[in-house]
Amino acid sequence: MLGAILGLGLALLALYLGRAIRTYYSLSHFGGHWVAGWSRLWLLRTQGSGEMNKRFTEVNRKYGSTARIAPGMLITSDALKLHPDRENITSYVDEHKHAAIRTRMAPGYSGKENVHLEADVDEQLLKFINLVSSKYVAQPEQDIFRTVDLSQVTSYFTLDVISKVAFGQTFGFLDNDEDPFGYLANLAQMLPAIIVFGVYTELTNIMKLPAVKAALPKSSDKRGLGRVMGFARDRVQERFGPKAIRRQDMLDAFIKRGLTQEELESETLTQITAGSDSTASALRMTLHFISTSPPILDRLLAEARAGIEEGKISRPIIQDAEARQLPYLQACIKAGLRIYPPVTGLMAKMVPEGGAMLNVDGVEKFAPGRTQIGWNSWGMMHDPVVFGADAEIYRPERWLVRDESEKERGRVARMNETVTLCFGYGRFGCLGRGVATMELNKAVVEVSCSQTWRVFDESLTWVLKTLLRFNLQSCNLAKPFTEKVVGFYVHTDMDFVVTERSSGDHSALVRLEGDQVDAGALAGAYEE
Repeated sequence: MLGAILGLGLALLALYLGRAIRTYYSLSHFGGHWVAGWSRLWLLRTQGSGEMNKRFTEVNRKYGSTARIAPGMLITSDALKLHPDRENITSYVDEHKHAAIRTRMAPGYSGKENVHLEADVDEQLLKFINLVSSKYVAQPEQDIFRTVDLSQVTSYFTLDVISKVAFGQTFGFLDNDEDPFGYLANLAQMLPAIIVFGVYTELTNIMKLPAVKAALPKSSDKRGLGRVMGFARDRVQERFGPKAIRRQDMLDAFIKRGLTQEELESETLTQITAGSDSTASALRMTLHFISTSPPILDRLLAEARAGIEEGKISRPIIQDAEARQLPYLQACIKAGLRIYPPVTGLMAKMVPEGGAMLNVDGVEKFAPGRTQIGWNSWGMMHDPVVFGADAEIYRPERWLVRDESEKERGRVARMNETVTLCFGYGRFGCLGRGVATMELNKAVVEVSCSQTWRVFDESLTWVLKTLLRFNLQSCNLAKPFTEKVVGFYVHTDMDFVVTERSSGDHSALVRLEGDQVDAGALAGAYEE
């Protein structure tokens, strides 16, 4: 009996070793840390380091633009176009199923069927501005000293935007100036599990066990992710039944396209978790770089002043279509998305059966079928070949066409194509792109370079108008924030002093030529 057990054990060990050796040699022609060829421990350590974006970039720079990071996984900083094969809208394995649900969801993200979309974003932006004005503006001349944690309030803004756009009702972050559900704190507590399950995806099967399932967040919870799940469930339930609420918004568009109640509860939760954090990261980092770069701030302010002087920027909030006509604003937004791409997760896709030949720095290498290939967004967006020798610098001017030559237009076009990958591409592109770019188009210009000034209206009475409201001054330029990168950014302690901007000098106005300007704006909502 003992001999039989020992024999079985040796047979299993031999099987394991044979499989490990076969897997190792299947990708041995790709460079990478030697441990990564045998174990996922290197990947686990990297993703748990808090700086996975920079470590992956070091790997690509040392071992090649496509390199090995696990026994069956590669990472690339090239804009490869591989056939994706990787259960909500972000993770359907069945491509036909993915395409079907994507087609049904796309209209809800556009402004065509969701007629309240822009008004909903404007409403939350005004709440955001009012919150900062009423609670966080410092008045040193009156000995009133205050700071605001930009990482916190930008998250409040994007969470309330996505809940209003999706459900017609906000979570109440901005109204309460706090996390009413304990959602953000709960998300931070879950980071270790997110990291482990992100590497050892097969462990997700243990969540099906009754004992484990009972400990997971559920919609009946009073706090945390479960409370958000409950909020989403309640808002979806309101749209079904004999007394169903009708509102021409995102949920209504989804229902018209045949999404079931169960599908809606899953997809709306994905909207919240995926859409709010990435946009908040992009917004806060863009504001950070603009506010700490006086020449950039001055040039953006001049463009905004010119737009208001010429009646091309609406008050109290700039319209999305107007923002898309401001070349320097668009350059600032693209520079922010590039220097700090909002998603740093691997977003791995699978090589199709039969394998594929990959061009790695001029050398053709074969990747077997079912090899996973993750993308290194940080490395891709910091590539000096695409973005120039100063790729580590936030410089919006790189996006402005210097002359009309074909070479120059090709340079800018290549940068545009690359930065657009922040939102994915093709049928796996982010459906929320239109909402995200709208938030950035409005909030960057309204917050970062605003001032208060007075003008006469037609009835000859003084009225107060706003041209973008605040001066933002980082409290600690040596360490402006605390950061942990786990596929998305966890920013804390991003403290700024906020003061109201005075009217200043109006002499340095930028003349906006013509009614329609090709400002190089990123594409908005998908038309599907």
